[in-house]
Amino acid sequence: MKVRYVELEGTPEELDSSELARSLVAALKGSAAAVSASSDVRTEGESLAAWRLGHAVPGIADEGQAAVTALLAKNPAAAHFVAFLREACSWENAEVFGVKRRAANPNDPLDYSAYLRLRKVGSHFGGFAYVWAETGRVNVRLTYDADPSLRDLAPDAFAVHTGHRAYRVSIDVTDEETLRQAIALARVAYDRT
Repeated sequence: MKVRYVELEGTPEELDSSELARSLVAALKGSAAAVSASSDVRTEGESLAAWRLGHAVPGIADEGQAAVTALLAKNPAAAHFVAFLREACSWENAEVFGVKRRAANPNDPLDYSAYLRLRKVGSHFGGFAYVWAETGRVNVRLTYDADPSLRDLAPDAFAVHTGHRAYRVSIDVTDEETLRQAIALARVAYDRT
């Protein structure tokens, strides 16, 4: 029996830019090796290195990890979006779900390839937010018509004029400020569902 032990040390940015790190991780794929980072602590502006090295995206079921990670790879603000998911999933009974497509068979798994639904389990509402990992968009179960003060809470949010009438406020998570605003809006929506 052979055992291969590899330890890499560096910031996520250093590991992302290292050809050696990429080739070692590629060589380990498909083997029985466990690939992980040494710490679950992440910093602002962190790249996707930790997820590529085996960390799960918070709140996402195992069946959706690969699809969501692939979408995050296209999002330049992925770390901020993941921070949003981590915060929202920390609220009591809040969970992330894929969606069931109209043409899906009853036993088909949920689809994680486009958008995700954040739901307070036990609530009779469909969800408090719908989110897109690829773009960082967060669409919350709120309307400006019902609560004009939401504009002050999240000045970077915008009104949505299509889709379900209960989900009329969206924000794109692109930086620390829009992350803060998205969390504030989602918390209001969560509390109301």
